[in-house]
Formats: sequence, structure tokens, C-alpha cells
Amino acid sequence: MPPRAPEMKATLHDVAARAGVSIATVSRALNGLPVSPASRERVERAAQEVGYVANRAARALRSDRSHTMGLIFFDLRSTLGIDLLDSLGEAIEDAGYSLLVSSARGDARRFELLMHRLLERRVDALCCVQARGQSATLERCRSAGIPVVAALTGSGAFAQLPLVAPTTGEAAAALSMQLGQLGHRRVALVADSARTAQLSPVGCALSAQAIEVECFAIPEVGGMEGLLAALLGSPERPTAVVVPGPQTQALLTACQARGLRVPRDLSVVALGPIADTGMPAQRELSVLHIDPQRLGRAAGAAMLGWLAGVRPANRIGVEIGSFVAGATTGPAPGH
Repeated sequence: MPPRAPEMKATLHDVAARAGVSIATVSRALNGLPVSPASRERVERAAQEVGYVANRAARALRSDRSHTMGLIFFDLRSTLGIDLLDSLGEAIEDAGYSLLVSSARGDARRFELLMHRLLERRVDALCCVQARGQSATLERCRSAGIPVVAALTGSGAFAQLPLVAPTTGEAAAALSMQLGQLGHRRVALVADSARTAQLSPVGCALSAQAIEVECFAIPEVGGMEGLLAALLGSPERPTAVVVPGPQTQALLTACQARGLRVPRDLSVVALGPIADTGMPAQRELSVLHIDPQRLGRAAGAAMLGWLAGVRPANRIGVEIGSFVAGATTGPAPGH
């Protein structure tokens, strides 16, 4: 068969003719239905040779499925946003779906508008990240039988949705147990705006180990040097500190400048991603790692399961943390 002209679109007839099988066999093979291995191989090879591309839009009209899912962020600048997007997309793409992504940029009215637009585009399912407030479109989704799942948080009308929520409880418990076994009885938690929520399970786990917790914020003036001065000036000085990952190297540098030995004088644990400075010492850090991709995979599985007829649980807790002990944690002074 001569090559097709570039401007012509290949059809099922072309694939069938090239493969030497019926159109019905081509349709079954390309839609994943049972055919013999030899026929499937001939069909797939023929489709590639003639340049056949499945018409998803036409298939959607026939099956009442668009094979698309919507993902709306209340604010994509969330520290978990990009990894959640990447892993959720991977999870559903493996099942033959495409992901339509929008961000309301912190505006509840825009969030509602984006939901309306995705509903108009006939998405098969929808994931709402940190959704809040009321929503008339949410009721329209329910009436249309479109599964809607909340991720991270959901309040207002969205509180009734199945929620895929992250937790670091198991990792925080492992961290707290290690510090307790090393004799630490007072630990400082250093907060920044991006990781305040992630510190809460750590504080609870430390308290469960009868370890006192003192919270600090990074000073606007003085940075890590100012933070270290506050730690050392505390009436009952903490013997360990949990610090946001990106600021960990700055804290270690400040300790070195003051002559503090880590971990002999002060144990240090990094929380979350660590700023990559290329220094070998980073490999020796004690770290409570955060893996947001676990959340995206769980949200994708919940949406696919619902489309298959299994409604998710009202709350799906996803452990996204893991604790790895390194050389920056050691026995408390005098222990």
C-alpha cells in the first residue's frame, strides 16, 4: 500500500487493510478487547505504519466519557502542589485519562467559575485541592453523577466530599521515639509559613514521649543567627531542634560560627525538602522526609475507583512522611 498523503487522516479501514483483518478486529484490538496476540500485533503495527490516531472526541460522544479529569487548586503555590499534580497526572494517565489543571489563585469565586468550566467540558471526575466555601456547581456535579474528591483540606460545601488528606504521624512518631531514646527532654520546633501544618504531628508525637516542646519562629532580622541566640537564651535550653529543610544548612553554619558542636551540643533534624548546596554534610542529616507524590497517587486511585463504581471512604489518610536518622542527632548533653 502506498504511503498516505500527509494531509489525509488514517481511518480504521486503512488499518484493517494494512493488517489484513476485519474492521471489527481492529476496533477490538485498539480498544483493549480480547483478540489473538498475533492479530493485536498486526493491528498495532499497521496503525503505526499508516499513522492512525484514535479520535477520542468521537469516542467520548459514543461512550458518554471524555476520558479527562479536572484538577483545581485553590492556590497552586502550596508547597505540596507541584508534586501532587505530577503524581496524580501519572496515576490517571496510566489508565488512559488526561488531566485538565486550573488554579483559582486564592479566589473562592474563581474556584467556582473553574468548576463550572470543567463541568461544561464534560470531565469524568474532579479533584478539588484545599476547596472551601459554598458551591452551586458541586450540586450540579452530583446530579450529573460526576465523582468529586477533595484533597489536602475541604471545608464548607466541600466538607461532605471524600477527602484525601496527608499525614506525617508515623514519621513523627519514629522521630520522637529516637529523640526520647537519646535522652532529649526538651525540643525546639522552628516554624515557617510553608510547614506549620507539618509541625503539628511532630509536636503531638513529642508530647506523647513526655518531651517538652518549645516553638520558635525565624526572626525577620538576624535570621538563623538570631534564632540560635533565642534557642541558647531560653530558660530551659532545648537540646534538639527540628528546622525547615531549606534553612537547615544555615542553622548548621550558625552553630559552627558559635562553636556549637552538632550533635554533641545540639541535635538537628531537618523537616521536609532540603536546599541542595552540594555539600557532603547534607547526606549526614537526620531528616523527616515529605513525599507529596503519595498523596497524588492516592487521589488518582480514589477517582479511578469511583469511576469504576466504588465510592471512596469519607477520609483517606495518606502517610507522606518518613524519618531517616543521620549524624546530626545524638545523645542529649549529659545523657
